[in-house]
Amino acid sequence: MPNDEEEQDRMDLTHHIWLMLLKGELYNAPITSSPQNILDLGTGTGIWAMDIAEKFPNAHVIGNDISPIQPSWVAPNIEFIVEDVESEWQYERNHFDFIHARCLAGCVADWPRFISRIYDHVKPGGYFESHESAVWCWSDDGSLKENSALMEWQQAINFAGEKTGRELNIYHKLKDWMIEAGFEDVSLSVYVLPFSPWPRDPHLKALGKYQAVQLQQAIDSYSLRLYTQVLNWSPDAALIHNAVVKQELRDKKLHAYVQTYSPIPFRSIA
Repeated sequence: MPNDEEEQDRMDLTHHIWLMLLKGELYNAPITSSPQNILDLGTGTGIWAMDIAEKFPNAHVIGNDISPIQPSWVAPNIEFIVEDVESEWQYERNHFDFIHARCLAGCVADWPRFISRIYDHVKPGGYFESHESAVWCWSDDGSLKENSALMEWQQAINFAGEKTGRELNIYHKLKDWMIEAGFEDVSLSVYVLPFSPWPRDPHLKALGKYQAVQLQQAIDSYSLRLYTQVLNWSPDAALIHNAVVKQELRDKKLHAYVQTYSPIPFRSIA
């Protein structure tokens, strides 16, 4: 994925969309006391970590990412670390009250191992919360055509992700992986996110407005490297194809949507 200014704007917009999905909340976990240690995995621009640090000023918040794009002037209770979440962790085991991860599909090769490591670093009685979206879309009225450029786009990037060993559509597997790692009482929230403001429901319509903007940037972010370096497309072919995809997404007759998942497991005290 890129890390330029446009991509950082897209990540911050994605944060706003998740806030809307969660009705203004940063998480769904039933945290009843003030956490002491919070870890945000793959923090990106650091916007979620900064918000949670403001919400819990007495907590020590760590946001890590492979790309150093986070701000340097931050609250005293937040720390940004440049590291690869798939490398060996240097944190103490059973240390974090709350671990958060968002939109890491395509970034992790071995998800069961990754979630098992998270389990080892959550305190007994602590929570892990994941926010992931399907890298796929649907329509219930047939407006998404099988021969459309959008359908070809999602088929191509998913094939490329599997070819690189970093599967994109892992959203529906997260709950089982969490249970296998040892987490208990895994609750799952599923949200519908329209690709444009086509729904009549005011909340979904508002979500669709923001998602429509986000998608115009995400098409390139998710696919250009996979197209050119994995599928061996020429840069011109990739850009032309994506231009057609973006044009289809602007079609008001397309009633497409994506599903987003938020599973929350609890680490038993016993």
